Amino acid sequence: MNSLSTSVEQQLQLAAKVFKYSIEAIFVTNLKGCIQIVNSSFERITGYSAEEAVGQNPRILKSGKHPIEYYQGIWSSLEKDGQWQGEFVNRRKNGELYYQRTTIATIKDKDNQSISYCAIFSDITKTKEAERKLISDLELARKLQKSVLSKPIRNESIHIDGIYFPSTELAGDMYAWYQIDDHRYGVILFDIMGHGVASSLVSMSIRSLLRGIITSSIQPAQLFNELNHHMRVLYQQNEREQSCFFTAIYVLIDVKERIIEYSSAGHPPCFLMMEDGGVQDLDVGCPPIGLLPELIIETGTILLKGRSQLFLYTDGLADSLGKDTKENIEKLKKLVVGLSDLDSTQLLERVFEETNRKDGQFEDDVTMVAITIH
Repeated sequence: MNSLSTSVEQQLQLAAKVFKYSIEAIFVTNLKGCIQIVNSSFERITGYSAEEAVGQNPRILKSGKHPIEYYQGIWSSLEKDGQWQGEFVNRRKNGELYYQRTTIATIKDKDNQSISYCAIFSDITKTKEAERKLISDLELARKLQKSVLSKPIRNESIHIDGIYFPSTELAGDMYAWYQIDDHRYGVILFDIMGHGVASSLVSMSIRSLLRGIITSSIQPAQLFNELNHHMRVLYQQNEREQSCFFTAIYVLIDVKERIIEYSSAGHPPCFLMMEDGGVQDLDVGCPPIGLLPELIIETGTILLKGRSQLFLYTDGLADSLGKDTKENIEKLKKLVVGLSDLDSTQLLERVFEETNRKDGQFEDDVTMVAITIH
């Protein structure tokens, strides 16, 4: 009997020490919500001493930031499940607002009757502030990334436009185009492996090189070799880092000679639609850029017939149509060909409408470019 009594006493002493020294705040109320006991972490976080808190209702911490329905939901969970977990914005004794992550549990006696409530919470204010700063930084980066996208070109010879829709705040997709001289234009669309911060940084790194490369190394093979070298240098500095690669399509358009030269680096086949009804896949090229030390690059050359339209896209668009990649590409081609009488901007808008999911979200980054050559 003495042994049992000693064991119970030791357990009670241990429980008291856990309560006292817990880094998380703990307080217990009776069924009417009157605070019966608090630990030192409660005092530290809230600013209320035990003497000030005991006998009070937890409403002394109320910030006014939550509607009454929020608290009704808590009581409903306690009655139904015997516990509740969530977050509060509360107010310290000095009036300062803070965030807390809380667990509330119903305490029951041996007859399974509720006798009190125990709340355990931690101050997550710094975490919330860091999250807000990260969101703000990501929004700024997203705006910066969007700001460097090429603006539409529209003249009597050519019309180029694009749509950029990241699945997250930042994307690995990017497009760019430049007028090289009075009759030639270089257009590139690329898709970095993955999406998010890392992919967007790589895409911005590539974007910073494009104007110089496209306007000097005009041919598709030259451009892809330059970009492949850039990617190899970028990642060979740290051999432990996972290498990064991207797919791309580059089209050199000569509106005077009515000819295009292109190369596709592991990219989904893009489409060329001509006035006579002919449709051609742009699928000649090489493996994705950054995978291999050296690339053997093929270039396709096509003579344009009458009004022609190019449609370039990233795989996120095709993937939004289903699980079968080949079937998706055929669906997309059929859709685009059926809209080829529209101008570039209208074509992009209609394709976006037809492929966009009802919730307005894509699982992957989606980018499209449409080019009308008159």
